[in-house]
Amino acid sequence: MVQPNIGDFFVVRTTGIAARCIQVGTWSKWNHAGIYIGNNQIIEATPHGVQINYLYKYNHDEIMWSTGIEPPFTEAEAEELVKFLKTFVGDPYGFWSIVGIGFKCLGISLLPAIRRAENEKQVICSQLVAWGWSHMHRKLSDKQHALTTPKILAQKLSRDGTTP
Repeated sequence: MVQPNIGDFFVVRTTGIAARCIQVGTWSKWNHAGIYIGNNQIIEATPHGVQINYLYKYNHDEIMWSTGIEPPFTEAEAEELVKFLKTFVGDPYGFWSIVGIGFKCLGISLLPAIRRAENEKQVICSQLVAWGWSHMHRKLSDKQHALTTPKILAQKLSRDGTTP
């Protein structure tokens, strides 16, 4: 089992109707993402909003970690990242991001939804990861945060040496 460092992100394959819709809509086996914040805890955006949960809620065989793709965050950087991410706890799920990604999957650019998603403090899982790393001056994608998907994060991991 991989022991993540504070600030490492992960992608995971889960089950359920919403998970399957994300997998089919993005043509990926990955449908969820989050960030390790220490003490066996992760921060993630779920349909219930942004929450801190325990890592053990996921099957470790279904997780791919960012460990090793970038130099680890320094202790000060990790502290700043966790502080930033915790400002999202309790915020609602990013409905407009889902709308924007859904239309993009259909080949339709819905700019008002995407712009709104970039400016609202409502996030989806992969958007939270992208914002967190971007806050620390580490870019994970050329896409807007609101259009970052677990598939895009998984592709970043695959390109940088972590195998799915």
